[in-house]
Formats: sequence, structure tokens, C-alpha cells
Amino acid sequence: MLRFYIIFLLFATTWSAYGQVDKLFVATNGKDNNPGTFEKPFKTLKKAMSVSESFSGKQVSIQMRNGTYYLPETIIISNADKRPEKLEITAYGKEMVVISAGRKIKTDWQLFKNGIYRTAVSPEIAFDILYVNGILQTMARYPNADTTAGIFNGSAEDAAYYVRVLSWGNPFGGYLHALDEQKKGSLHYRITGVDDTDNVELDGGWQYNKPLHPDKAIRFVENIFAELDAPGEWYFDRTFHFLYFYPRKKTDLSKAVVEVSNLKNSIELQGSAANPVRNIMLKNLHFRHNERSFMESNETVSGSDWNVYKGGAVLFNGTENCRIENCSFSDLGGNAMTLSGYNKNDTIKNCFVDHVGASAISLLGNGNTKNDVSSQVSISDNTIHHTGEIEKQGSAIHISNAQQVLIQDNKIYHIPGKAIKFDSLSLKEITNLKNTVYDEFRELKHQ
Repeated sequence: MLRFYIIFLLFATTWSAYGQVDKLFVATNGKDNNPGTFEKPFKTLKKAMSVSESFSGKQVSIQMRNGTYYLPETIIISNADKRPEKLEITAYGKEMVVISAGRKIKTDWQLFKNGIYRTAVSPEIAFDILYVNGILQTMARYPNADTTAGIFNGSAEDAAYYVRVLSWGNPFGGYLHALDEQKKGSLHYRITGVDDTDNVELDGGWQYNKPLHPDKAIRFVENIFAELDAPGEWYFDRTFHFLYFYPRKKTDLSKAVVEVSNLKNSIELQGSAANPVRNIMLKNLHFRHNERSFMESNETVSGSDWNVYKGGAVLFNGTENCRIENCSFSDLGGNAMTLSGYNKNDTIKNCFVDHVGASAISLLGNGNTKNDVSSQVSISDNTIHHTGEIEKQGSAIHISNAQQVLIQDNKIYHIPGKAIKFDSLSLKEITNLKNTVYDEFRELKHQ
């Protein structure tokens, strides 16, 4: 074990040996035709990434100034790109930099009825998550959300009973969420219609990779217009492009900042074992507003009964000597950080993850391909809580088919199931030191 630990220390020091570093600056009030200097910064991270390709063989730090950067598309760093020898993407100094997978929308609120307002939304916009003045709002649902009500913030046996369905009109596009019948995780379905007996027709349930029924009592429905009946709830009509919102008292909609989710993945590093992406560091960044991914959780994990979505706010796939450090991931619809396939000598250190829809950190090797796994990865000094907000099998750390992984000094709590989950690997491959874990199985054991 000592030799294993020393190896990780050696890898951890490689990034600290910076020599001459070329800096490119990005600011929300910059311009992409600027030279990228401190005085004349670029406006977008994409432009800075493009310019960094001209620094082949050098060390580059992209310094982002204070503000929220809305990504119109996922930033992809591939093995086909020309890149510096080392590339850092970081906040400038101690400034607050938010990498948003969402977008801010313009609104023109008009009273609809019964305290509900509506605004037209541009036809090219679709979303599953709404924030008003930075606060996550609740998609119209039954039963109404209650933070003291346990799993899913409340559940009801009659959530999809035909008597209730009769009051909905057309529920196409709604969702049914439920624990599985074994109460080990959750199943998710899209409502596609109503049959001749007034029961909903469903598509989904593939989150578990074997036939399994949803629990009959612990379930709820959402994205149903007829259930828009409580302050803080909203509904988006994708056919006619209207957003409906029932604001809480003292919410001034004329001045409110309205943001919606847009992308599932914010930054991807895409390489291969033969040609990996190397020496990329993400540091001091705050990731927010990523879309939910429960309907994409259909990819097999070696040794697990549960399928997953092999993506997240940050995705590493085919990397070496890359780092995520001092970053935060909050109010995300799906996973925070995923290392999929081949990844070697990577580090996740001193990150903060809270209130994410699925898992915080996932190392998911490909069991069908030799050496297509994560190895010599260090996960240390991270604080993780409130994972599995919607996908109850979501863990703090999920590792499948990996080699030589160090998990050390992490603080993990308020997890619906198992905090650190291992699938298809020998525990000899894991060095597990001084982690503080409590309040796991919080929801599934308090039904």
C-alpha cells in the first residue's frame, strides 16, 4: 500500500512544476476579436481554447474573470486538437466564475389565471430545469413538493390513478418517477399517452438492466400542466412555447433573472488509450445548470444491475495526467464528474458537490475492452452531499472496472443509497484512507 500511495504523490506533484506560462484572459464584457490580454480579454471560453492551439509545446493558462459564462454548446477538447503541452482553465485570482450549461431567457410575463403567469419562449429553446433569481424551481407535480416528506420530496400511491389522469387532459410529455419494487433505486418513465381504460402509457424503466416493476406507492408525476397549483411550480408547453410559472410571494417577475437548463455536458475531454488527451487542468470553476439525464441512464455498467448515463458536467474519456481541482458542482440535473473508458494518472481534488440528480464522481471502465479502464486515479479532499436527487441509485463515488484508485480524506454525507459503490473490481485495487462517511442510505432506509 505504501508504494501505491507514493506513486500517487508523484503524480500529484507533476502539475506544480510550472515554468513559463502564457496567459489568455476571458471576461463576460470582452470581445472575441480582442487579443486576449488582461486589458482586452476574449468574451468566450471557446475562443480562448481556439487561440491556445497556437501555443504548441508551451504551457497556457486561460484565466477567466468574474461572471457567469453560458455555454451555447459543449466545450470538447479532443485528441485531434493542437494543444499546448499543458493547459489550465481557471478563475482569475479569487474571482467567482460560473460555467453554466444553461441559458438566460428574456421574459414578458403576463397574468394567466389564479396567480399563474406566462411568457412566450423562443421556439429553439427547450428545457427541464428552471431557476428564478438563482433558485431552483419545482416542475409542476403531484403530490406537491414537501422537503419534509422524505423520498422525492413526497410521493403518493394515486399519482397515476385513472381518476387523476381524467383531470389532466393530454399528459403527453409528463414523467412518472418511482422507487423500484425492491426499493434499491429508482425507475423513470415518460408519459406517452392514455389508453382506452384511462391509464397512462409509459416509455422507460430501463435504468435497471433487468425487468423490474416500479413501486406501487413511492412514486410521483411531474411536468403535468393540470398539476400547476402551488407557488414555485412551473410548466413549459413545448408545443406552443409558453412558460407558465406560479411565483412565490414577493417575487417581482418584472426584475427576475430567469435561467433554464440547456446542456447535459459542459466540458468533455475526448481521447483514446492510443492517443489520449493529456495535461489539462480545470481549477476554481463553478459548474451549474446542467440538464437532467435520467432518461439517458441506459448504458450498461460492468458488474452492476443499474444502468447509467456516461456523461456529466465534466466528462473525461481517454485522458492522462488531467485534473479537476477546487471546483464546485451544484444544482445539476445529472452527474457531476464522469471518467469513462481509459483514463490514467488523473486527479479529482478539493471539489465540492451538492444537490446533483445522479452521482458525484464516477469511474466507469469498459469491461469488454482490455485496459479501457481508469487507473492510478486519485480522489481526495472532496466534500459531497445530496447526490441522487432524482436517480436514487446515484452515489457519491461510483467505481466500476478500475485499477489502482486512491480515495482519501473525502467527506460524504446525505446520500440516498451507498456512498462509495464498487462494481466489478477487486478491493485490492482501491486504497481507501480516512474518508468520513455518514448519513448514507438516508432515503432508502427511511421509507
